[in-house]
Amino acid sequence: MSIFLSHTTALETLRRWDLRHRLATGERCGAPVPVCLPRGAELAGLLAQVPRPAEGQPIEVIVASGRPGVRASGVCVHLCREPLPPGSAFQLTDKVVCASPELVALQMTPMLTDLELDVLLAELLGLYAVCPQTEDGMFQRREPLMTPQSMRAYLDALGPRHGTARIRRALTRTCVCSGSPLETKLTLRLSLRPSLGGYGLNVLAMNAPVMVRRINDSLAVGVRKPDILIGEPQDGPVPDFSRVVAVEYNGWRHGNPTRAAQDAARSNELKARGIPEYVVWKEQYDDLDYMDGLVARIRRDLGVPRVGLTSRAVAKRRRLRQRLYEELELIDGIHWNGRERERRRGQGASELAYAPESDWDVVPVEAYGF
Repeated sequence: MSIFLSHTTALETLRRWDLRHRLATGERCGAPVPVCLPRGAELAGLLAQVPRPAEGQPIEVIVASGRPGVRASGVCVHLCREPLPPGSAFQLTDKVVCASPELVALQMTPMLTDLELDVLLAELLGLYAVCPQTEDGMFQRREPLMTPQSMRAYLDALGPRHGTARIRRALTRTCVCSGSPLETKLTLRLSLRPSLGGYGLNVLAMNAPVMVRRINDSLAVGVRKPDILIGEPQDGPVPDFSRVVAVEYNGWRHGNPTRAAQDAARSNELKARGIPEYVVWKEQYDDLDYMDGLVARIRRDLGVPRVGLTSRAVAKRRRLRQRLYEELELIDGIHWNGRERERRRGQGASELAYAPESDWDVVPVEAYGF
């Protein structure tokens, strides 16, 4: 018999450093869901091959029949009675399979708030893996585990199942090719619409190559990859960089003199290309007034017209921006407890409701030119 790792256990497996090269190749298989869980020594032997979860957390698996729940062995069993399409797993060992990134996203959707789902998808679509044991709390990948196209293709193969509609909506909001958790959080703050606490800016790309001329040799051509490129909505798969603004998030490693000199060279080459660049450090990220002022200047650079809002609308938007910042600070990629926080607040739904814009704006969103 075999076991099929799922949910948070599968996510932690996807984050394993020793599997990064296998996962980068897009290795997938169509392993069937086991009918039931092995018992006794056989189960113990299989569990010994599984990455140990965080203290107090069970190992999560799926089976095709039986009763769900946590067993005495420390295994949490989930039922999956419907067959899974090809590409739902990858082979970890002869008798241990793990859910694919696309399936993990679907499995975890019911337990997540919409904002947590955005953060999870950003990691699976990004160039990093959360890893609390490392100095940076993460390590970087060369390629994402999945793409928006592979996620949508998997949803098409699944058909209408619980959670698929939420993921499709989230794919229109979340980040693609983010390089770190804080890049993800900064991008969500910049791009989510104002009713969700964001600034409503249009993110064209993250870590996308931009051709530049080298400052020390104008005949030499190079490539720079700004963390975030913001511009007006554009048609076509290739962004037009003729009128964009770059935003760079600087973590603690950027304080190193050598790294600082490299950052200056990148910034100068982008400016020479006609792309203004703004740099955000953690201290500025945490300062709501600073972020408000920064976004005002980005809008000015892009030629986005200013609009008038009532004092009530201004105050509400500021509360939403503060709430979004606070909620993102609580999402660490390990403890998915946003729904519990909502219950503790005594709310049926967060004020950051993923619903159509309310009517408290003086002008429609289209007036912003986003």
